[in-house]
Amino acid sequence: MAQKHIFIFGLGYVGQHLAHSLSARGWQITGTTRAPEKLKENVPANWQIVRFDTDTPVPDLAAHLSSCSHLLTTISPLSGLDPVLACHEEEIADFAGWSGYISATSVYSDQGQGYVDETVTPAPATQRGRNRLEAEKAWHAVCGAEIFRVAGIYGPGRNVLEAFAEGRARIIENKGQFSNRIHLRDITKIILAAIDQPRPGRIINLCDDEPAAQGDVVRFAAKLLGVDPPQPVSLEQADLSDMARSFYVSKRRLRSVLVGPELGIVLDYPTYREGLRALFSEHQKR
Repeated sequence: MAQKHIFIFGLGYVGQHLAHSLSARGWQITGTTRAPEKLKENVPANWQIVRFDTDTPVPDLAAHLSSCSHLLTTISPLSGLDPVLACHEEEIADFAGWSGYISATSVYSDQGQGYVDETVTPAPATQRGRNRLEAEKAWHAVCGAEIFRVAGIYGPGRNVLEAFAEGRARIIENKGQFSNRIHLRDITKIILAAIDQPRPGRIINLCDDEPAAQGDVVRFAAKLLGVDPPQPVSLEQADLSDMARSFYVSKRRLRSVLVGPELGIVLDYPTYREGLRALFSEHQKR
C-alpha cells in the first residue's frame, strides 16, 4: 500500500478543496466525478480522474485502492442508499487504509436548549437526516470510517455575498430557527488534522462557534456590501423544495468537543462574520 495517496469519491466543492491541499503536501490524488472530461480541465494533470455514478461503477476499484493509503467519500445518499457502498461494498471492506465519510449535522434532532456535540445520540427528524445516519452506520460497519458531520458549508463561490451579486439573496424567517455554518477552508483544516491523527470510527462535528439565524447572516452581508437587506418572507411564503426547506427549519446549536481538545485545531473563521469579511476582502481584490 503506497503512502500519501488518497482516493476520493466525489471531487466536488469539498472534495476538490481537500484534494488541492493534499496535493500541495505531495500526495497523489485519485478521485471520481460523473464527467471526467470536464473536471480534467480544472485540476492538475497528475491527478487521476475516473468516472463514477450509480450506473457506472469504478472499473477495477480494488486495483485503484491497492495503491492508496486513504479513502474518503463526499457523496450523499441517493434514494435512501449510499451509492458508493451499493456498488463497491466488497472492495471497500477489503481496504486496509484510513477511510472517512463526509456526513451532515441533519442526523441530529432539533434542540431548543443547550448544545449538540459529538456525545449526543443522533435522532434525525427528516428523511434526509435518517438517510445520512444509515449511511454513517454502513461506512462504520464496513471499514470503521471516521465520520465528519458538517454544518452549512460556505466559502469562495458559494456564499451569501454571491447570492446578492446574482440577485438571489433572501431572508426567510422561521421563528426560533438557528444553525451553524463552517467555512470550506476550516473543513479541510479539520479533515487534514484527523488524517494526521487517525482514530477509526471517530465522529467529529465540523461547525463554527456561533449558531445564528439565517436572516442575521444575510443582514451582515448586506452591511458589508453597503446595500439594504431584502425584506423578510415567512417560511410558508418562500415556496421551497423539501430539501431546501430542511435548511431553514433547523433549531440546533452545534459545537465540537474534539476539534480543539483532541485535534488541536483553532478555526480560521470561528463565526460567519470572520468568514464573510474574508470573502468580501477577496472579492474586492478581484
